[in-house]
Amino acid sequence: MTFHRIATVLLAIVATGVVDAQATTGRPEPGQTAPATAKDTRGPVDKLRDQGVSLRFVWDNDWLASVRGGERLGATNGGGVVGGADLDMARLAGIAGAKVHVTFTRYYGHSLAAEDIGVIQKVQGYWYPKRQWQLATLTWEQQFAGSHLNVLAGRMNATWQFARSTYGCRFVSAPDCPFQLTNTSGGFSGFPYVNWGARVKYQPDARYVSIGAFEINPERRNNNGLNLGLNDSTGVMIPVETGYETSFANDPYPRHLKIGGWYNSADFTDPELNTRGQHRALSGGTARTYDGGRYGLYVLADKVIWKPDPTTDTRHLAIFGSLTGPLDNAENYTLQSTFGALWTGLAAGRPNDSLGFQATLFRFSRKAVAYEDDLIHRNSGTDARFDRNEWMTELNYSYKLLPVVSLVPNLQYIVHPDILGNTVGVRRVPANAIVVGLRVMVNLGGIGSP
Repeated sequence: MTFHRIATVLLAIVATGVVDAQATTGRPEPGQTAPATAKDTRGPVDKLRDQGVSLRFVWDNDWLASVRGGERLGATNGGGVVGGADLDMARLAGIAGAKVHVTFTRYYGHSLAAEDIGVIQKVQGYWYPKRQWQLATLTWEQQFAGSHLNVLAGRMNATWQFARSTYGCRFVSAPDCPFQLTNTSGGFSGFPYVNWGARVKYQPDARYVSIGAFEINPERRNNNGLNLGLNDSTGVMIPVETGYETSFANDPYPRHLKIGGWYNSADFTDPELNTRGQHRALSGGTARTYDGGRYGLYVLADKVIWKPDPTTDTRHLAIFGSLTGPLDNAENYTLQSTFGALWTGLAAGRPNDSLGFQATLFRFSRKAVAYEDDLIHRNSGTDARFDRNEWMTELNYSYKLLPVVSLVPNLQYIVHPDILGNTVGVRRVPANAIVVGLRVMVNLGGIGSP
């Protein structure tokens, strides 16, 4: 599906939504008798929801340009479509407390991070390398009445259930959507790629505890999510999380606290050495493999700290932060820390706009940095060195053009960029990178929603 075809479909959907939103109760023409009952002016989406089918749809396009630093300057476009539905099985089949969730995705375009800057983290959150239709969710959710117990199982993403940031997906870059280190080091399956998994959550009040088990399958990126076999599985990832969460429905200043950890049983590779114990960037060969048994810990927190009018919830300022790290020393990362703020409704006349700032510190392991240093030395003959600390920052403004359409100009600044996202032909340590861009999003209840 080309970008132009996607854009045409989206414009038709938005136009239909605007017409539905503007519909009013029918009035009789002059000389006619008024109908006995009021005309139902709800659109087809509302009627489906009443019947138990809640549709979701997102189209996102991120145009970004690297105007300074990185491996080279460049500009590119990338995005995708995410669509799905939540099925209320109580209404559809009489099964109390049950829901079915299904989501499909398709992505297009190119990666500025990999092709021009070199960093392993994405600066375009909606870009994924596989340009194919992808099953992103197929799960059964069961809420057990009176027990405070919720069970979710099926084809799913671990990052959607554990170590999930409240505000991270409101940014264009993706160090916190999903939480990068749990995704790469912990083995958490990240959206849109699905593995078999299950999550059990006990929540008697604002407090909760969750535990899950997820298949680790490196081939999940190549099979559209429709290969249901376990032949390519390499292990299991078990996360545990306890926390406290509120919303505007029960707290004038909502907050979240999530504390968790993981166990990853899959084997993993050394960032620096080959199977002979030599420096792989200099001598080549296959990366050394270690037996599984990795662990890590994380904590995430956020809170609405201020409202210009305490009696309303639309306009508010929220802050957030997180910290995570593995408990072994053979990883690319040893630490990730993210913090930021999101101010919704800066002006009374623009209550749905938001201004956001996010900064993330990645601390790379000595092995990962040594691999990069070896590459530079081999390709250029210099003794240039990479820094272990990399900062990714973003400032953006989300402008609500229509209730379901947002324009998000953004400025990103990357300090000490890594090259682990593209190591081909690298001959120097990249300079700090400046990235400018514009996101266009059509969002009908999908990820990234307020």
